[in-house]
Amino acid sequence: AICTSSWLLGWLVLLAGGLQRQLLVTARGRLEQQAEELMRKGLSGYDLVDKLDMWFGQDTPPIPGPAKVLDAIGNKDGRVTLEDWTSAKLPTAHFDYFDKDSDGRLDKDEVYSWFMQRKFARTMNLSEVDNPPKGHLQRIGSWKEPLPSEGLIYHKPYPHPREFWKRHMDGYLPAVLKGAQHGWPCMNWTKEELTKRFGWVDAKLEPKVEGRNNNTAYRDLDKLSPNHRLNISDYLRLEQGKNVYVVSIIPQVMAWEVAHPSVLLCGSRSIMVDRRSKPPYKLAKHEYPHESGHDWMTHVFEANLWMGTGRTRSQFHYDKEWNVNCLLTGTKRWFFLNAFDHEEDIQWARGNKFKAKNPLNNAWTDWIYLEPDSVDLIVQHKLRNADYYELIQEAGDCIFIPYAMPHQVEKMDDDFQIAVSWMFLPESIYDEQSCSKAPLQEDLPLAAMDTLYMYTGKGIIPQGYNDPLNHVNQIRGTMKHNGRKHLSLKLFTKIVSEGDAILSRVKDGKKRIKKIWELISSYAEDPAKGLTVDELKKVPLRLWCKPAAEGDPEGALPCDNGEEYHFCDDSEYKKMEDVVQEHLARSAASTQKEGEKPPEAGRPGQPAPPRVWAAKSASARRKSSKTGGHEEL
Repeated sequence: AICTSSWLLGWLVLLAGGLQRQLLVTARGRLEQQAEELMRKGLSGYDLVDKLDMWFGQDTPPIPGPAKVLDAIGNKDGRVTLEDWTSAKLPTAHFDYFDKDSDGRLDKDEVYSWFMQRKFARTMNLSEVDNPPKGHLQRIGSWKEPLPSEGLIYHKPYPHPREFWKRHMDGYLPAVLKGAQHGWPCMNWTKEELTKRFGWVDAKLEPKVEGRNNNTAYRDLDKLSPNHRLNISDYLRLEQGKNVYVVSIIPQVMAWEVAHPSVLLCGSRSIMVDRRSKPPYKLAKHEYPHESGHDWMTHVFEANLWMGTGRTRSQFHYDKEWNVNCLLTGTKRWFFLNAFDHEEDIQWARGNKFKAKNPLNNAWTDWIYLEPDSVDLIVQHKLRNADYYELIQEAGDCIFIPYAMPHQVEKMDDDFQIAVSWMFLPESIYDEQSCSKAPLQEDLPLAAMDTLYMYTGKGIIPQGYNDPLNHVNQIRGTMKHNGRKHLSLKLFTKIVSEGDAILSRVKDGKKRIKKIWELISSYAEDPAKGLTVDELKKVPLRLWCKPAAEGDPEGALPCDNGEEYHFCDDSEYKKMEDVVQEHLARSAASTQKEGEKPPEAGRPGQPAPPRVWAAKSASARRKSSKTGGHEEL
């Protein structure tokens, strides 16, 4: 039986390999056919290549992809030579420029570099090779001085949240909160302290030097930890000299020692901008109300932990959420570019994700292909006139990063560095009525901020899993579609077992599903029958995180295979609420002055606050960042 099973397994592997090769051959054939049809229609050069870019608007091309495009146009010998290049009627001089090793052919990396920068390569001036522009092949931003940053740097005491939200969230400007973490226990997190107190915490690992769509960046990581996961003690013992660092979720036990600056409170939990309305948008009821009704507590979507020794560096990218990054050791340099000003000066790697005229509905994150340490300004010639901000972050400082703002960050030293960050939704708005109740006199611990996916330090590291609100909405839709009055165990099992969900792949999946169903059904009037559609909202969102993560049809991250999500239980939530109440009791903001009328709250359907999405002139940006002025369009 063993021999038969081995033979069958080997035969299946060979069959799968043969099918994969056949699929590749078929795809290559389609590409060659498409190239021939386009050339018969008279397309050539860069226009031809643009039409053959099957990845644009979908995802970043795989590293070998662009080389296959050029080979399909040319002699189809599996290499990219000058013959292929001239078959496409591309300029010979451009081939020579990107043939960096001058060997007469472009390897897959050389082709990729050209392909990902071709929007501007087609108009580059190669007469500049002997007299290159300022900043050529130097660090990003070297082409000119940064915009003034005096008005972006804050020292304690920080301004009222009203001013900060208007200037930076509504005004689309980065900021530095100097010394925001000073005096908090996290500032004492040395390697020895981390090992002693938090060594048991499991963390997700990634390459230190980010190389998007480049699997070679993962070589050290795959050797050190094939499942991309280690506890902090093992990581600190093994990571020295390797291209591996921690990019994980901060556990509650550590988040209690990190400050959430009060200047970042007052993102309303009663109203939010409705992304489904048309720009300039209207207000809607907040989709993530606070479990205890604290409308002044800005909703934290995810909170992260970063640590590593040696050089770390990001690509030039933007995020879909507002971000706050707090550095606890070392120094970092941040580069920011206004995408609304410079959209025409950028070739996005994915394309069609950034929506300048409807930014709340950006389809995804995106990034720009360039080497941050050595920007080719002959190719990227449009960047030479780009205005940008440069901010230096020191230990204890927190950086505010506007969502959809392209940025690049790098360490300025090789010593051990640790940082904490968190993100919140761009639909969040400042609300005066909510803020009148906020404890603004002192900072809350980050752990008290009811982060959507909290982490205990063990089990699933909840980074990038299904939004529990989307999960609830899916259940609601399924119940209505199937005419089900109650969420039965059978229906729930079907929902959380789709695709590559963890619960569909673990041996004790049925047992775990039943346990989760019994937990959420305890909020039903009749637990034996399960929740009704109206009762779904009775279950705290923090509990829905468990089926949302374990039942995510996209499956587990490599670090989470077979793991279980440990949600924020009632004892931890009580601890959070006790701390909040203590802060409220001490805060002058928690008591209304006698006879004072509370401010009027925003209401669903009202116009959203104006935000600076349209492009500013360079002089206006200089004035705004230098003087602290705010302009509304």
